[in-house]
Amino acid sequence: MTSAAFTVSLWLCTTARSEQLPALVTDKDWGGGAIDDVTSHHDFGLTRTSGDQTGWAIALAPDGAWAWNVGDGENRLDYRPPSVSGMIADGTRHMLAFSVDPAAAEARLYRDGVNVATYSLSGLGSLASGTAAKVSELIDGDQVDIEDLQIVPRVIPADQIQQRWQAGGGTVNDEGLSPSPVRRLRVMAWNIWHGGRRDGNEAGLSATIEAIKTAGADVVAMQETYGSGAHIAAGLGYHYYLRSSNLSVMSRYPIRQTHDLYEPFRFGGVTLELSRGQLVRLFSLWIHYLPDYGGRMKDLQEQVTSALLLAEEMETRGQEIEDILTQLAPYLSESEQIPVIVGGDFNSPSHLDWRQDTAFRHRELVVDWPVSLSMKAAGFLDAFREVHPDPVQAPGFTWSPKFASSWKDRIDYIYLHGSSLSASQAEVYGYETPNWPSDHAAVVVDVDIAGAP
Repeated sequence: MTSAAFTVSLWLCTTARSEQLPALVTDKDWGGGAIDDVTSHHDFGLTRTSGDQTGWAIALAPDGAWAWNVGDGENRLDYRPPSVSGMIADGTRHMLAFSVDPAAAEARLYRDGVNVATYSLSGLGSLASGTAAKVSELIDGDQVDIEDLQIVPRVIPADQIQQRWQAGGGTVNDEGLSPSPVRRLRVMAWNIWHGGRRDGNEAGLSATIEAIKTAGADVVAMQETYGSGAHIAAGLGYHYYLRSSNLSVMSRYPIRQTHDLYEPFRFGGVTLELSRGQLVRLFSLWIHYLPDYGGRMKDLQEQVTSALLLAEEMETRGQEIEDILTQLAPYLSESEQIPVIVGGDFNSPSHLDWRQDTAFRHRELVVDWPVSLSMKAAGFLDAFREVHPDPVQAPGFTWSPKFASSWKDRIDYIYLHGSSLSASQAEVYGYETPNWPSDHAAVVVDVDIAGAP
C-alpha cells in the first residue's frame, strides 16, 4: 500500500437526477469513461469505466442515491447503495464523507454522520490522482449545492465525522451499541451463491435479506457477496465490511476495527463492539473449492481411499488453513480478553462427521480431515457439533439444499475460540425454505457470552 491517508467530506443539497452517473466531486476524469453495466454473477450495478483510473469520485446514481469509487490505475472499489439507504437527491441537506487509511488498509464511508460501509484496501496502491478536485454545480440543468468541501491529508475518525454532522444541524443516529452487555449473539455463516441473485436480481436479493431476517442473525460471516453487499446491508439496516468481492461481514453492532489477514478473497474480519467496551472478533472465511472430493465420492466407478482424499486435501485447503491459522495466532492468544469467531465456507468435511458410525454415508471410509483437525488443534470449538454431538442423528448438511442429486455433507462452519464463548443452539437453514436463494445452507448458532463487562 503506497497511498497516503486522506479524508474527503462535504455537504450537499440537490434534486437533480441523471442517467449518466455524473460526478458530484472527483479528482479524476470520471466523465471521460463509458457507462458500464457490470451486473453478472460476480458484480451488480452501473458504473463508469473511468473508475479504474487513479483517484476517487463521489457520483450521483440514476435512482438518486450516491455512489463512491476509488481506483489505483489497475484496481478499483465501488460502493453502490440502493436509494432506500443512499438517497441524496431529495432536496434535503446531506453530509457525505470518506476516509482512506493505508495503515489500517481500510476506507470508511459516511452518510449523514453514520459509517455506512467499510472497505478493505488490501492490494490497492495510491488512490489520489494529485490533481485538484472538480465540483459539479449543475446536473442536467438542475442545481447542485455543494458546501464546505474539505480534503485533508489525514484520517478523520468516526466520532469527529459525527460531530461535524451534528454541528451542521444533523440528528445523532443510533449506531447500534447495546445499552447493556450482550449475553447471546446469534451468528450466521452463509455462502449466498453469486450475490444471492441466481434466481433474479430483485427476487434473489429480497429472498437473501428475508432469509437473514427470518434466521434472526445479529451478525453474518458472508461469502460470495459479489456486488450485493450494499443492498443486503441496507435491507437489514446493518453495518457492513467488504473484505473482497467474495467476503463480507454484516453486523447490527458497530465495526471498530478491520483485520487484513492472509488473502482478501479467502480470509479477513472485524472487531465488533457489542456494548460499551465489550468486543468480539468475527472473521469470514472461504477456502478452495478444489479438489472436488464430493465428485469423487459420487463416482462409484472410481476407487477412493482415505489416503487419496487426504493427499489431495493437503494440496489446497489443508495448507491454506494452516497459513490462515498462523496469521490468526496473535488474535487467538488474546481470545480470553476478546473472543474470536470464525465462520464460513470451508469446502471441506469434518473429522467429527466422518467417523466409524457414519461410514455408511461415505462408502465405508473414515477420514481424519485435516482442516477441521487444524481448527481443533488451534483451540477452536465446532459450534454446531457442540450442540449436536451425534453426526448420525444430526448430520447438519450444508451442501446442498438447492440440488437434490448433489453429494451431501457439512462444509460450512462456525468456530468459537475463547473460554467466554459457548454454543447453546445451532441450526441449519435452507432445506425447509421455499425458493432458498443459495446452493449452500446457512449455519446459525446462538453464541452465549459469559462474563461480559
